[in-house]
Amino acid sequence: MPLRDSYELPSERVEAELRRRLAEEWHSGERLPPLSRLAAEFDVSQGTVARVLRKLAAEDPPLVRIRPRWGAFRT
Repeated sequence: MPLRDSYELPSERVEAELRRRLAEEWHSGERLPPLSRLAAEFDVSQGTVARVLRKLAAEDPPLVRIRPRWGAFRT
């Protein structure tokens, strides 16, 4: 994935890409890939991906729903 801005934080890059994919690729109720796969894909830590997913889950309305031990799902 090409960097758009060298000053962009990794979490900002992950958030932008997840928002795009949530809008274009994943359907309501669909399970997102595991944290480990997303982290590897974005070349960031699992903590970074988890933080972004929590942010998306806290929005009103939430873009994802996080179910412990089950994963994250598109709302």
